[in-house]
Amino acid sequence: MPPMKLEQLEAFYAAEYPKLVKILVLLDSTVEEAEDAAQKAMADFAVRSKTANAPAHPAAYVQRAAINFFIKERQRERERLPRELRGGHLVIEAHLDDRLTAGEEQQYVEALLARLTQAQREVIRLVMDGWSAREIAEKLGKSAENVRQHLKNGRDILKLDPGIASLAPEKPPDRVVPAPRGASSTSATPEPKKEEVQ
Repeated sequence: MPPMKLEQLEAFYAAEYPKLVKILVLLDSTVEEAEDAAQKAMADFAVRSKTANAPAHPAAYVQRAAINFFIKERQRERERLPRELRGGHLVIEAHLDDRLTAGEEQQYVEALLARLTQAQREVIRLVMDGWSAREIAEKLGKSAENVRQHLKNGRDILKLDPGIASLAPEKPPDRVVPAPRGASSTSATPEPKKEEVQ
C-alpha cells in the first residue's frame, strides 16, 4: 500500500478513532485508557504509513495495535505496585499536618455555633470558658435545669455535624445487671460462657 497523504491520514483518524475507543471500552477499559491506547495506535500507524512497509489493512492494524497497547498498559499497572513496594520506591507520608490554624479553628467554631439558638450559644460559650451550670444560671438569671437543657439541646445539634460526629466516642455496649440472689425474674439472663481449657 502506498504511503498515505496528510489529508488521507486525517480522514482515516476521524473515521477510525471513535471506533477504536468504543471497542476498547467494550473490552472493559476506562474512557481515558481507551483514548490513550487509540492515540498510541494511531500515532504508530502514522509513522508506519510513511514507510515502504505500510500496513496493507489500516483499520485492522490500528484495531489490533490499540488492543495491544491497552493490554500492555493494564499489565504494567498490575505489576507497578508490587514492584514499587519491593524496590522501596513507594513512600507513605509519615505525618500529614492537617490541623487548623488558630484563625481557621476560630472560624470553624463560629460557624458551628451559628447553627444554635442565641440561648444555646451563650450557654455553650460560657461552658467553653470553664463556667459551671450553676455559675451560668446565676449569670444569665435562669435556673440550673434550664441551663442544662440548653446545653443538652445545643450539644445534640452540634453532634449532627460530620466533623464532630467522627470525634465522638463510641457508646459502650449495654451492660447486663444480674438480678440479686434469690430474686425471681421473668426474663432469664444468659449464663456467661466459660472458656474451654485445652
